[in-house]
Amino acid sequence: MKHTNSKSSCESGFTLVEIIATIIIMGILSAFFIHFMGTALEDSWKSVDLVAGEAAAEGKLEEIIAYFTSKINDDSQLENALSDVITEFSGDATMEYIMFNAASGAEEEDLSGTPRNLKVTIEAPGHNLSTILTKSRTRTSDPKVGY
Repeated sequence: MKHTNSKSSCESGFTLVEIIATIIIMGILSAFFIHFMGTALEDSWKSVDLVAGEAAAEGKLEEIIAYFTSKINDDSQLENALSDVITEFSGDATMEYIMFNAASGAEEEDLSGTPRNLKVTIEAPGHNLSTILTKSRTRTSDPKVGY
């Protein structure tokens, strides 16, 4: 009969050194993860602010375009449509009369003395939004401007 040892030749389970090493590695990895998530969560509000600011700027630009369209389509207010926009929204946007060459798509200086194009720029977080309002109706017989 063979004499058997109380320990089997196949040990099962983890040693204390393996468990401690695993805990240390998990602690290091969790420290990196927490730092990364903290930074991501800390900066996430910036994206929300950018989108909210841009949406507000787009809304204001749409309001200006709708106001201009209503003025230029009203035959009694046709002549002063551009100046009415400046009066109404001067604090909300940067506005300047420009000469716009539709063929080249470039701005030119207005030397004629009769302003027909108004460049409206609204500041938004990240970038600015611009549009050009054109006094396309000069007579009441001209077709109405679609919006």
